[in-house]
Amino acid sequence: MLLPSGETVFAVEQYFVVHAESQILSSSEWTLHETQVMADHHWWSAPELRSTGETVWPEALVEMLVDAGVFEPDA
Repeated sequence: MLLPSGETVFAVEQYFVVHAESQILSSSEWTLHETQVMADHHWWSAPELRSTGETVWPEALVEMLVDAGVFEPDA
């Protein structure tokens, strides 16, 4: 993977689908590092992810969620 800085890194990434009882999010348990690198967080719907102009990682997140059966395929 090539970082925006030009540095090449090898990364093994794992993603998990988690179902939660509530959609309320909190940063109260964030580590110091998390508070320094994350500006905000929220749940995304399939239409929001498909239409956003924001940078979302991983780049194939929508396709991954469709493959996992979380999102319906785009009609």
